[in-house]
Amino acid sequence: MFTGVLPQFVAILLFVGFALAVLSSETIRRLIGEETGFIGMLLASLVGAVSLVPVMIAFPIVSELLKSGAGIIQMAVFVSTLTTVGLITIPIETKYLSKKIAILRNMLALRFLLSQLT
Repeated sequence: MFTGVLPQFVAILLFVGFALAVLSSETIRRLIGEETGFIGMLLASLVGAVSLVPVMIAFPIVSELLKSGAGIIQMAVFVSTLTTVGLITIPIETKYLSKKIAILRNMLALRFLLSQLT
């Protein structure tokens, strides 16, 4: 199983490593640090919603972001939206569930998540 995920894992870790090299800790803190509050949570939720990353790969990413100044709540929002809200997967959901159900499911998941954090 792990050998099937290994290429994705390496590619995403390289991308994150590159992003962390380009973005300073101060920039990460300013965008998704603890002090950013609800705005940082919205940004983290947007990134999580448009990401198509396996959860087991998300945890090392979150670890590095936390070391670089990201807020704990913002990272919880990122992982939660990554696993429950899928803007990238809406076309697939639409095919099997209908457009209305796919959009409703994503909106309810996001609303529930944000209501739990505020």
